[in-house]
Amino acid sequence: MPKQKRCPYCRRLFLPDSRLKERQTTCGRQECRRQKKRQSNEEWRSCHSDYFRGMYPQQKEAYGTRAEYRKRYREEHPEYVQRNTACVKKYRSRRRERAAKPVSSTSCDLRLSIWNQTGNVSITHVSSTSRDIFVTVSRNEA
Repeated sequence: MPKQKRCPYCRRLFLPDSRLKERQTTCGRQECRRQKKRQSNEEWRSCHSDYFRGMYPQQKEAYGTRAEYRKRYREEHPEYVQRNTACVKKYRSRRRERAAKPVSSTSCDLRLSIWNQTGNVSITHVSSTSRDIFVTVSRNEA
């Protein structure tokens, strides 16, 4: 029988996963795992305090912030700006067209699937919400 351990964060008893053996230190709850991760990150950063002091200042000096980099890129690549502008206009016009054309209840665009049944059906009522269209179908007996 596996030995129960106590979680150092929530102080609850738990049975460690047999695959992890002695390496599991927390109970596995999300809050406890977050605290364990935060603690291990702090420990790592205290041991490697100069890790983030390496290339970052040189890169920031060379490239600036993201906004500055994007601005400079657009200034240096006017063909990119033109291509992007055309794509955005085309995308927005398509969205406007779709929004302007609501699907009517008599439209041929409505798809109707009734499981595996075949036969004559007629639509007796159509109602819609902002997201869905509800159709009441009656089966015509021939």
